[in-house]
Amino acid sequence: MRVQIALLILAMTSLWSSSALAARDLCGYRTLEAGTVFSLSIDRSFDSHVIFKICARKDPNKNFLLVIVDSKGKSKHHESRQVSLSADTYAKVLALYDKALEYNVKDDGAGTDGSVWCLETQRGFTYSKACFWTPDDKPKERGISGLLVLGQELWRLAAMGPSDGELY
Repeated sequence: MRVQIALLILAMTSLWSSSALAARDLCGYRTLEAGTVFSLSIDRSFDSHVIFKICARKDPNKNFLLVIVDSKGKSKHHESRQVSLSADTYAKVLALYDKALEYNVKDDGAGTDGSVWCLETQRGFTYSKACFWTPDDKPKERGISGLLVLGQELWRLAAMGPSDGELY
């Protein structure tokens, strides 16, 4: 009986987690014409976790930036919003994204406080995810200045303010 109850609780937790994630992800899976182009998640030591997703649509006038903010603490709160992107802004973000992909895979930057930035992408059949500690610490020397510039631009486009905490 205890095993059955434990399995039921586990199943319900998994179902809730996956449905909560699906409800928050308005981009959808990547296809040739639409879906998530890439995501950049920033997990900050003392502030909310922020996820930026660039979402493509068949109609280029409907491309948008999805911003998901997960609060820290005991009461998990998820807030998401969409930011429309003009064709020029979308092209600029994609150019910054291409530069961000020129990261140093051997970067070994680390620290006790700061943030962890993870760039997740799928191009064709190739999936990659790379995570880096606080990119504003010696970005040129570490070979991650493109990632830093991309994150700063997404932060600006999302109109993140002082109440959202520091970027790093």
